[in-house]
Amino acid sequence: MAQHSFYRQRETIASTLALRPREAAAAISVSEKTLERLTRAGEISVVKLGRVRLYELSVLEEFLKSRRVIGQEAAS
Repeated sequence: MAQHSFYRQRETIASTLALRPREAAAAISVSEKTLERLTRAGEISVVKLGRVRLYELSVLEEFLKSRRVIGQEAAS
Protein backbone atom coordinates (compact mmCIF):
# COMPACT_ATOMS: atom_id res chain seq x y z
CA MET A 1 0.00 0.00 0.00
CA ALA A 2 1.42 3.39 -1.00
CA GLN A 3 1.96 5.94 1.71
CA HIS A 4 0.12 9.24 1.51
CA SER A 5 2.12 12.37 0.73
CA PHE A 6 1.57 13.54 4.33
CA TYR A 7 3.61 10.60 5.64
CA ARG A 8 6.34 11.08 3.05
CA GLN A 9 6.50 14.77 4.01
CA ARG A 10 6.84 13.87 7.73
CA GLU A 11 9.68 11.46 6.91
CA THR A 12 11.46 14.17 4.92
CA ILE A 13 11.03 16.73 7.70
CA ALA A 14 12.21 14.25 10.33
CA SER A 15 15.51 13.81 8.47
CA THR A 16 16.06 17.57 8.17
CA LEU A 17 17.81 19.87 10.65
CA ALA A 18 16.09 23.08 9.56
CA LEU A 19 13.07 24.21 7.58
CA ARG A 20 12.35 27.11 5.26
CA PRO A 21 9.67 29.56 6.44
CA ARG A 22 6.71 27.92 4.67
CA GLU A 23 7.64 24.48 6.03
CA ALA A 24 8.37 25.84 9.52
CA ALA A 25 5.02 27.64 9.68
CA ALA A 26 3.21 24.46 8.64
CA ALA A 27 5.19 22.41 11.17
CA ILE A 28 3.90 24.51 14.08
CA SER A 29 0.46 25.13 12.52
CA VAL A 30 0.68 28.90 12.08
CA SER A 31 0.65 31.15 9.04
CA GLU A 32 3.88 32.41 7.49
CA LYS A 33 2.86 35.90 8.59
CA THR A 34 2.55 34.74 12.22
CA LEU A 35 5.91 32.97 12.00
CA GLU A 36 7.47 36.19 10.71
CA ARG A 37 5.87 38.16 13.57
CA LEU A 38 7.16 35.67 16.15
CA THR A 39 10.63 35.89 14.60
CA ARG A 40 10.65 39.71 14.66
CA ALA A 41 9.48 39.64 18.29
CA GLY A 42 12.41 37.38 19.19
CA GLU A 43 10.20 34.47 20.25
CA ILE A 44 11.62 32.18 17.56
CA SER A 45 15.18 32.46 16.30
CA VAL A 46 16.17 32.11 12.67
CA VAL A 47 19.39 31.07 10.94
CA LYS A 48 20.38 33.17 7.94
CA LEU A 49 22.50 31.71 5.16
CA GLY A 50 22.83 34.49 2.64
CA ARG A 51 19.26 35.42 1.77
CA VAL A 52 17.86 32.09 2.96
CA ARG A 53 16.14 31.97 6.35
CA LEU A 54 16.04 28.62 8.12
CA TYR A 55 14.25 27.54 11.27
CA GLU A 56 15.93 24.79 13.26
CA LEU A 57 13.60 21.98 14.28
CA SER A 58 14.94 22.08 17.83
CA VAL A 59 14.03 25.78 18.09
CA LEU A 60 10.51 25.12 16.84
CA GLU A 61 10.09 22.27 19.32
CA GLU A 62 11.30 24.44 22.21
CA PHE A 63 8.90 27.20 21.17
CA LEU A 64 5.98 24.78 21.27
CA LYS A 65 7.08 23.42 24.65
CA SER A 66 7.27 26.97 26.03
CA ARG A 67 3.62 27.50 25.01
CA ARG A 68 2.38 24.29 26.65
CA VAL A 69 -0.52 24.76 29.04
CA ILE A 70 -1.69 22.31 31.69
CA GLY A 71 -4.97 21.81 33.54
CA GLN A 72 -7.33 24.74 34.05
CA GLU A 73 -5.29 27.05 31.84
CA ALA A 74 -5.88 24.78 28.84
CA ALA A 75 -9.67 24.83 29.36
CA SER A 76 -10.01 28.61 29.13
